[in-house]
Amino acid sequence: MNRHILSVALVAILLGSCAGTLGTPCPLPTLPVLREPEPVRLPGDLPTVCTGGEVVLDADTDGVRFEECRVYVKRSGIQVTGSEFVRSRVFLEGVSDVCLAHNVIRDHPVHEQATIVIGDSRDVVLRHNHIHDNAVGVAVGGSHGIRIEDNVFESNYQHNALAIYKSSAQVSGNLFRYNHPHGVLVHFVAEQGKTAVSIHHNLFLMNVEDAINFEDWAGANDQSSICQNVISGTNWAGINVEYNSWGANILIEGNHISRSGHPIEQFPPSPPGGDGWGHGIKLEDCSGVSVMDNVIVNSRENGIDVRNCRDVTLQDNTVTGNDIGLFIGGPSPESFIRDVSPLSQENAGPSAVVREDNCIFGNGENVLNATEGTD
Repeated sequence: MNRHILSVALVAILLGSCAGTLGTPCPLPTLPVLREPEPVRLPGDLPTVCTGGEVVLDADTDGVRFEECRVYVKRSGIQVTGSEFVRSRVFLEGVSDVCLAHNVIRDHPVHEQATIVIGDSRDVVLRHNHIHDNAVGVAVGGSHGIRIEDNVFESNYQHNALAIYKSSAQVSGNLFRYNHPHGVLVHFVAEQGKTAVSIHHNLFLMNVEDAINFEDWAGANDQSSICQNVISGTNWAGINVEYNSWGANILIEGNHISRSGHPIEQFPPSPPGGDGWGHGIKLEDCSGVSVMDNVIVNSRENGIDVRNCRDVTLQDNTVTGNDIGLFIGGPSPESFIRDVSPLSQENAGPSAVVREDNCIFGNGENVLNATEGTD
């Protein structure tokens, strides 16, 4: 989508939600000015250096093509630029100060195999790459100081565009479009006080389930942040913190979230999973989350959905045009029997939420508080 058309469309979505009858309308904050990354353009005649085998990169590499290869980056301090990886995988393990920039990484179809794997590494930069039509995009594990900047993640269709596991990272300036199930999945804190993830100034458009999902993010001493992102057309939730993320220490601030739960206009191949919950921000079975200065409009279900959470602050958010503006409730029965990270009885109870200066108006129902003991 043309970036200028995108800006006009999103502004129209937000401004069209100002009128309301159930609460006092308030002005909507200005939409963040975000631009799509520039296209990655490569020459059509790149020389092929690997076909159907393994190759080790131990020096700077530029302007080549890999087809059906396993590519191992073995030396720290090198750059891999201007290259094309077709039905291939790239492994960065035990390295530091490596940069992958201006590459195209595409068409790796193998179930549960990420096309780029970063493990036990530090200070790795992925900048301005086009990562598309893979089963899984990028997987980061046990690594720190990772920077994911100005990339396009598109149509990574089986298990996440970007997964971050027991790692610290900054994710900024990227476009995530038509990915399944999540644009960004973050799960499991590594060492106490050494892990934080910052997701800011990204565009998330028409991803199939949650655009941003934190799971099992418990006991975090360092604060992670989800700030100044534009999220539109996500089938499930724009932002989701769930699965026993107790003591998550997450700040959700300044995001513009629209049209959660509405059918996405395109997805090759057809998206699995069907309709999800359709919330703007969903917090479930978690604690230590601050939600501030966000704009949430036109969700099919709830603007902000809080279930079985403690130590949650909702402040200065604008919520309008949703079925329910703010829902506060206790644990869901399904939480106790889910296959992944089931909820224990000792962690079940009423939600504890502090609400300050939120503007919630023009929803089907503005606030539904279904739990006792909630502030």
